[in-house]
Amino acid sequence: METTTGDDPSIVIKDCLDVFNAGNTTNGIYTIKPTNWTGDSFDVFCNMTDGGGWTVFQRRVDGSVDFYRNWTSYKEGFGDPSHEFWLGNDKLSHLTNQGDYEIRIDMVNKHGNPYYAKYDLFRVNDESDNYKLSELGAYSGTACWYYSIKVAL
Repeated sequence: METTTGDDPSIVIKDCLDVFNAGNTTNGIYTIKPTNWTGDSFDVFCNMTDGGGWTVFQRRVDGSVDFYRNWTSYKEGFGDPSHEFWLGNDKLSHLTNQGDYEIRIDMVNKHGNPYYAKYDLFRVNDESDNYKLSELGAYSGTACWYYSIKVAL
């Protein structure tokens, strides 16, 4: 079964940008099916901040999920997209190879201050290449500034 927009069943939802472009502007769980994904549609957490349409593939909140896992767990994914999880390397590879994608990494320091790093291109190869990060574009954000200050102190 393909995931489609409610108004037009011919439009397949392949990522959170499609969810956003279909008029959904609320953070939450949505069902997608990337291009050439042969498995069933799957749930992802979509973050609609900073322009909207961000497909979240990892979230760490409170340490309630053990991320010390084997290859198969990281290949298939684990956890719950509404809390702590890893989406899965197979899914991540399919997502990032169906077009040009950015990556945004949000983090909070021990004082609760938020920082982010954004790269304007992001691509992960498939399992035959050990899910290697194959492209990473130009950086923008506040994370390097914060961490360079910490190193300098």
